[in-house]
Amino acid sequence: KDAQALFVLQQAVGETIARRIMNADTAKKAWDILEEEFEGNEQVRSVKLHYLRREFETIKMKESKTIEEYYGRIKEIVNKMKLYGKEIKEKRVVEKILITLIEKYDSIVASIETSSDPSSLSVNKLVGLLGVHSKIK
Repeated sequence: KDAQALFVLQQAVGETIARRIMNADTAKKAWDILEEEFEGNEQVRSVKLHYLRREFETIKMKESKTIEEYYGRIKEIVNKMKLYGKEIKEKRVVEKILITLIEKYDSIVASIETSSDPSSLSVNKLVGLLGVHSKIK
């Protein structure tokens, strides 16, 4: 079984990567080599997560971006953080979007904040509302 698993791993990766695991004599060793190379060790993962946290905290919407593009970028960061073991709650993502939007969304943000509890909004509903607002303006 181990030889089969090793063979499958070697066949599943491209030729360049296969060379890196060619000398592994077990599937586990091959997997560990791949994991180390592509995910890094604990210290590397910690540094990557720190970078992603900083990116999440400092990102702001740019005038040239649509709400869908902006949300897509935030979602990409959140998903990468999840891969490294840090879960960002939906409520936090909603807050992040609301406080970092460009000025043209100020009126809809004020409306959302006064008419309902923003923390009870799902991200998808928020992005939908903002998308409709941007098409009207």
